[in-house]
Amino acid sequence: PLCSPGPAFRGLGRCSCAFWLAVAFDLLGLVILLLGVFLDIFFYDFLIYAGAIIIFLSLIWWVFWYTGNIEVPPADLEDDVGLLKKKNRGVAGVVRRLSSRLSSKMTHNVFPSDVYDSFLYFFVIECGLNI
Repeated sequence: PLCSPGPAFRGLGRCSCAFWLAVAFDLLGLVILLLGVFLDIFFYDFLIYAGAIIIFLSLIWWVFWYTGNIEVPPADLEDDVGLLKKKNRGVAGVVRRLSSRLSSKMTHNVFPSDVYDSFLYFFVIECGLNI
């Protein structure tokens, strides 16, 4: 795939596509910004603003590249993804069970059938929508 380390780009980390997109956005933004600064044209202000915005948008790709290269040992990930069994003992177990019961009751009572039917009636009959 595009975001896998290749033999030539091993030093760039795991997601080299985000790195190259960030560099491309930086270069494109810099060229457009400098064109707006040094060319004597009537829309120079547009070029200056557009270049600055493109450089700012390159930060998205830099963040993707950086976060894609964070190394976390598998031992630290086990608890975060739920691979370890949680013990339902003590106060934490009681709070966990109470929280799961309350959340399951709340999700079932968010849209009672009569409220849902009235919304459905309004959209189908009054608005003329075909669902």
